Amino acid sequence: MLVAVQSVMEQQMAETVIAESGFAADVLLLEPQTAVSEIRKYFGGSTGVVITYGQLADSCMNAGIEPLVNVSFRGQDMANLMAEVIRRIGEFQGGIALIGTTRLFRELVPLSGLLTVPVFRYVVTTPQERRQAVQSALTEKVSVVVGDARICQAADELGLPSICLTLSRDSFLSALQMASQITETWLQAQRNSQEMNMLLQHTADAIIRLNNEGTILYANPRAEQAIAAEESLYGCKLVEVSSLVNASALIRALEVRRPEYVTVLQFGNASYVATISAISFEGKPDGFILSMQEFADIEDMDERICQERSRRGFIASNTFDTFPNRSPKMRALLEDAETYAQYDVPLLLTGEPRLPKTRLAECIHNASLRRNNSFVHVDLSTISPERQYEVLFGRARGMDTGLVSMANRGTLFLLDVHMLAKDCQGQLLSILRNGHFQRRDSAEPVPVDVRLICSTFYDLMDLVREDQFMWQLASTLLGLALPLPPIREIPEDIPAFLSDYMKLASKKFKKNVRFTDEAMEHLCRYPWPANLRDIEYFSMKAIMLAPEPEIGLDFVREKLLPDLEEGEQVQQVHIVANQEELAIRRVLREIGNNRNLAAEQLGISRATLWRKMNKYNIQ
Repeated sequence: MLVAVQSVMEQQMAETVIAESGFAADVLLLEPQTAVSEIRKYFGGSTGVVITYGQLADSCMNAGIEPLVNVSFRGQDMANLMAEVIRRIGEFQGGIALIGTTRLFRELVPLSGLLTVPVFRYVVTTPQERRQAVQSALTEKVSVVVGDARICQAADELGLPSICLTLSRDSFLSALQMASQITETWLQAQRNSQEMNMLLQHTADAIIRLNNEGTILYANPRAEQAIAAEESLYGCKLVEVSSLVNASALIRALEVRRPEYVTVLQFGNASYVATISAISFEGKPDGFILSMQEFADIEDMDERICQERSRRGFIASNTFDTFPNRSPKMRALLEDAETYAQYDVPLLLTGEPRLPKTRLAECIHNASLRRNNSFVHVDLSTISPERQYEVLFGRARGMDTGLVSMANRGTLFLLDVHMLAKDCQGQLLSILRNGHFQRRDSAEPVPVDVRLICSTFYDLMDLVREDQFMWQLASTLLGLALPLPPIREIPEDIPAFLSDYMKLASKKFKKNVRFTDEAMEHLCRYPWPANLRDIEYFSMKAIMLAPEPEIGLDFVREKLLPDLEEGEQVQQVHIVANQEELAIRRVLREIGNNRNLAAEQLGISRATLWRKMNKYNIQ
């Protein structure tokens, strides 16, 4: 930063403010007629912020020097001047002459309206005009001249009294603060420009900037290579480039001026997918950006996508052959699931939390015609609603294509679909109905071919009534629903599930343990309230605590699970559906099922409480 001043006193003040404030700036004492050349010499061809005022500011602005901060006279400066004028008002029988630049007058005019003596105003821009203005004031027989230090010096030379309007410390400090902000913004803009230039230079896409008439303003190296240009393309009409095989598609794209227009262009023997985006600045057309990608590159990208699917684990490992199926309920479920697997229809897996829904979805995928393509598993409970849209559908600009695109020609499994954000629900319905979706930063539909499988432990229609889920999507998913039975209803399959989780725990803790037949019979009668979660944690606990390779009934009863008497009825486990039900159950429990007090505490009528208790089967 450079501070340009016109008087020694202001130079000293500016240097003091800079030293006290810690800003990095130099101060130069300049004359208006040489200020521009001295400032350019100081910066040596580079760019920096100039802080100045008065005639120096006029000279800099006329010469196009920028960025420039004009030091303004603050309220304190004007108050000091007012006090001095009032103190000497009796001396001004001939009136007052205000001499200075146009900017100075903007500050002095309000002051002149408060005076009771004649006020004469003279606008000056050069040293010659400065002396002429003082001479004119002398001819008018004014009593005093008000102006900056140079004006007062000229008045003194002609023997005319003067009052000097000087800048205060606060004025310089305020200008330094503004200049510092401009400098930081300018440096950030330079960094952004350099980063963008590096990106354009090294991107694999061909990028061309056109003006409104289709003339090339910029072409990155990849674009010059694509067009096979031996010379710079700058200033050429793109539609007139000799290697362009057919210009009609390009001409049409430039005419329609869409925010995003996708077409195919051919330069020489190479074909490109071209995205042409119309640019507007302050509501006015400002040219186009053309981005091109060769078809061979697109094929390579498809191959990279396949490799990325494999790297990220978008594969299904489970099959129906290994799924527990000894219980009648499970055999009936798997029979329906195998039948549905043959058809490209959306499926909804329902049932309590922590049932083998993901495992069943993998089995369905591996029994379908899509078995050789990706299986993308998305746990919506781990993604915030604000991020779901971008995670699922990606961005048009950038390498992130989204998980839905990664599932193209394969299966998309959404675990806990009741947690799907509202804006994502509409896009999912569009995929089911129309075979495409839209990204937020693009108006173009993105075609996609996926087989959709969802899971939930909520009643989707309850969510529809609460305006949390789209009716059209809920009815579509509920058309083909597969309800998984809770573990307590399929005791014949408990040994198989236990065996699976015991193997995982054994591998993790490097220890092998098995149950006696008597112990396993006892475990098959346990209700497992949290389904597979209970079995998973039980297996880890058993592996860690087992003192011997074989666990008997006594150890299970004493260490692992509470005792179950022979023939004891398995208790039903209620799953809380939403926060409203949870609140009702909590209040009733806390006040001993007093419905009057519960309704009052919940802020609803007793009749409404009764209806909601029936809805949630609360006794």
